[in-house]
Amino acid sequence: MWLLFSILSSAALMIIFKVFDRFGVRVFPAIVVNYLTCFVVGNLWLGKNNIVATSVWEQDWFPPVVAMGLLFIAAFYLMGFGTGLAGASATSVAAKMSVVVPAAYSMVMLHEKPGVFTLFGMLLSMVCVYLMRPLTDNVAEKRKGLWVLLLVFIGSGLVDTGLNGIKHQYGQLVDDYTVSTVVFGGAGTVGLFILLFNRKHLPGKREWLGGVLLGVVNYLSLVAMFGAIGAYKGQTAWFFAVNNIGVVWVSTLVSMVVFKERISRLGYIGLLLAAFAVLLMNWHVVFG
Repeated sequence: MWLLFSILSSAALMIIFKVFDRFGVRVFPAIVVNYLTCFVVGNLWLGKNNIVATSVWEQDWFPPVVAMGLLFIAAFYLMGFGTGLAGASATSVAAKMSVVVPAAYSMVMLHEKPGVFTLFGMLLSMVCVYLMRPLTDNVAEKRKGLWVLLLVFIGSGLVDTGLNGIKHQYGQLVDDYTVSTVVFGGAGTVGLFILLFNRKHLPGKREWLGGVLLGVVNYLSLVAMFGAIGAYKGQTAWFFAVNNIGVVWVSTLVSMVVFKERISRLGYIGLLLAAFAVLLMNWHVVFG
């Protein structure tokens, strides 16, 4: 149930961005409202251990975790922008294939030694992003869409890399939900400052409604992911493989059926290769 909940809630984020594009909801102010909602929901989830009531502000891990908020809001904005420009299916592939970035970080900084299958899967993931570029005859649009997908790929990967680094550095000092709530608060604060200096981005009624919906689903997807990691303890690589494939396929199917999103023949190949790439990167767990 946790795995199914994680797949559906993560795919729902892509679908909500697609709805934003259809109904003219401005992405950036909605994302700021989303992170403020996540911060509120996160503190409610923590209850008496919320970050307002505790002394987390004085901890050594607090400044770098807050700083992660800048990466979070940038990556999330790129996902929203990419969904409108390149489609939900292509953006979900770019976001989920970004696992190659934290994998590379683990190899270089944490001295992990991946196998041949993992390395091949990492290379294949970058091919998948290229194949999922927007279906259009306009060369300029296609090129722009590809660049956005690459930025989604890098941005999502940097977020995972930052969280991976914080987990290794401060994992014994603070729990995942507190870290997430602090990051959400940092992202919301960064967004508020940008809104104050650029008032044309101030949220309207649509942005408030869309942002609150996005924030609740965003936090629930985090709860589902942590729940699934706990349920699949010792098999987390398998979980991430199945989860990532599931998110890509669910968001693609919904986009095709509900939003009539078209995918090129190369795009279909990209979808199949995406599933194969995730499988290769977790070969040692699935078939070990």
